[in-house]
Amino acid sequence: VGACARASPAAMLAVLRAAAPAARVAAPAGCAAAAAHAGAVGAVARLSPLCAGPAVEQVRCRAKNSTSLLESYYRKLPIRKKWRRSLMKGTMVWCTKTGQVKIPPIAISGYDEKKNPYRGRFEDLRSPRVWLKD
Repeated sequence: VGACARASPAAMLAVLRAAAPAARVAAPAGCAAAAAHAGAVGAVARLSPLCAGPAVEQVRCRAKNSTSLLESYYRKLPIRKKWRRSLMKGTMVWCTKTGQVKIPPIAISGYDEKKNPYRGRFEDLRSPRVWLKD
């Protein structure tokens, strides 16, 4: 990054005012607008307003480096990315017995697991109430 990006706008204005009106102001070598400054030979070069502004002085937020224990556990599992993502979202559950990703157990009103289990597709279910079992 050139000196143009490091200097504050107030410091650049002070440099421009201190320079004599007939003096040539050259752009720093690392400036992003150096090509525009070097356009006409013998012309008085002006510093571009793009060199110093709020975008240059803006402080960026840092990336999140910490992960939860559950997230780090899910990341180490030998499964595909789409299943890992669904585990983290909670739409699928991990079976510790078989080591597979499964649809979470659901309870359906009007059906009992032992006496009268629902055996059809979920899309064809007409029950008014379905919830996840704990």
